[in-house]
Amino acid sequence: MKQYIGKRIILWGSFLLLLMILAACSSNGNTSDAQKKENEKITQSDVKAEESESTVQYTTITGEQVEIPANPKRVVYIGQTIGDFLAMDIPVVGNNLPKDSPSYYEGKLEGIVDIGNPADLETILTLKPDLIINGYYKADPNLNEELSKIATTIPFNPALPYTERVKEMGNILDKQEEVAQLLAKFETGSKEMFEKFQLTEGETATVFYQLGKTLYVMGDRSLGAIIYGKNGFAVPPAVQKNIIDVEGVSFLEVSEEVIPEFAGDHLFVIVQEDSESEAEADRLLQSPIWGTLPAVKKGKVYVVPNEWNTDNLLALKQLFQKLPEWMRKQ
Repeated sequence: MKQYIGKRIILWGSFLLLLMILAACSSNGNTSDAQKKENEKITQSDVKAEESESTVQYTTITGEQVEIPANPKRVVYIGQTIGDFLAMDIPVVGNNLPKDSPSYYEGKLEGIVDIGNPADLETILTLKPDLIINGYYKADPNLNEELSKIATTIPFNPALPYTERVKEMGNILDKQEEVAQLLAKFETGSKEMFEKFQLTEGETATVFYQLGKTLYVMGDRSLGAIIYGKNGFAVPPAVQKNIIDVEGVSFLEVSEEVIPEFAGDHLFVIVQEDSESEAEADRLLQSPIWGTLPAVKKGKVYVVPNEWNTDNLLALKQLFQKLPEWMRKQ
């Protein structure tokens, strides 16, 4: 009998031990599953956080709210101020590259695909951009819609004075601090350059542009943005009234008869690099009316190659050296 009872006790003890082991395993299994679910929640939360940080809200110049990459890696820029992007080390993979590349672009355009002008959508598609900046949105309203099917596309105004234009680029690409540093650097360069000229108060300058047989007076864009900068020459009243003060006007075609009205104390003559423009510029510089101008009589006329009719950041680095060179040659 005692042997029987002993066997029963051993069996019950083994059974209880088995139940405890199973309970422990079940508890561990539940804990493991719960932990997995918690880990999944944390991972999903991290992913959402990364996604929220990967894009930013941006209000375009047309008032549209869009989400753009916070740190774009493959930018296609449609516009003529590619020098700004190069100077700011923005990863541009495609652009309507200039046919006659200015000297300040030498060695800088390697690796950038020419998308043509007008822009070829198939070429842009192959570049797999994550952001398209369209500086020609006004010229072709339908282009923005087509580009948006390829990647996030925002309209951009490259005709703004370089300070405004580059600040807008800083807002788009989250480079506000870098832009502020660049503009401060160029402001210092401009100030130092004009201080060397020792200009008198109110000393004026005019920028003429010879394109074929047509002569233009330029406003405060491109080279004019440097000439009439904060530290630069004063603007002749006729240029101010007929160009700068007129909304949407950045240059004006003029006849030779009205040249004296626009001519300042210094004359910068930009000549398009082709035979017709060069011949017309030569004729202008030898004309009787031109010879009557005070700036001509004082030898303050500076003929400027067309490639320097710009205010893009890459060119500015050299313009502050070129401008004194032109003026010393006279």
